[in-house]
Amino acid sequence: MILGDVSACIFIDDQELPEYDVVVSSTPTENRITCWIASAEGKKFGVRTKFLAKQTSGFITTVLVDGVSCRSYVGSPGYVGTLNRTYLTNGCVRRDFVFSKLELTDDDSMLDDQTSSDIGQIVMEVAFGKYTMREQVVGSRNVIDRIIRVPEGKVHERSKKACSHRVTFGEEVPHHEPVGPFTVIRDNSPKTIFVFKYTRLDILQAMGVAPYTLIAAETETEAEDHDDEIGVVDGPNESSPSDDVKPLARIRELEMELQRLRAQVEDRKPVKLEHGGSRRKHAVMEVIDLTDD
Repeated sequence: MILGDVSACIFIDDQELPEYDVVVSSTPTENRITCWIASAEGKKFGVRTKFLAKQTSGFITTVLVDGVSCRSYVGSPGYVGTLNRTYLTNGCVRRDFVFSKLELTDDDSMLDDQTSSDIGQIVMEVAFGKYTMREQVVGSRNVIDRIIRVPEGKVHERSKKACSHRVTFGEEVPHHEPVGPFTVIRDNSPKTIFVFKYTRLDILQAMGVAPYTLIAAETETEAEDHDDEIGVVDGPNESSPSDDVKPLARIRELEMELQRLRAQVEDRKPVKLEHGGSRRKHAVMEVIDLTDD
């Protein structure tokens, strides 16, 4: 996605993910662009930010994954280039971003857990202002600072709808990343905010957000060509991608069935012959009334 002279994307294995249903909005305090992406369980990912033109002021970028704020990057005026953020760090250790399965619970004590409200979205913010030296603070790190603590527990099943994944963090790896000597004092210019909402691809397809792949479409067409009977399904459809999207998946099944029936009706319409008369592709039963008037 591109907003002004800044672009951002999510990448897996160095491949940028397709973006769906892009929406742009603006207020006096922020310019925001939002989209959907397809997450892949078990895959590490990163956030890539590109500054496409020289910046006229200093800037600070911050990545938030499921509401967890990562270490910011401070840039100077005139900067042009690319920034990748693939991990959470506290300056001593780092943990990679990983798409993982969302674990649910029916424990009602978890209903008020505010940490789950941001699950399902990755945010990249850019704020602008004066690029200046940071005030030096004398002190030392405590051993406890070397441990990264983030919420990674279960989530109440009613708190996240149509959400199947969350971001977890890989094993801790030693990583030395000291705090830089510069910071940015924000001015009154609006923030630039990129929001990537994520879930499984099949859920996005059932929601009508992402198109069906060519392979999936060919498989469905072949199944229709060899199926002359109307299937009636009672109860939940086990092949649906998720409990939250079963109604959407069922609607799509019915729409496809309706298209097939319409195609059959079209096949039965009379076809004009070159020498008059007509023929039909299928035999049609006629009922003759033999009763007297």
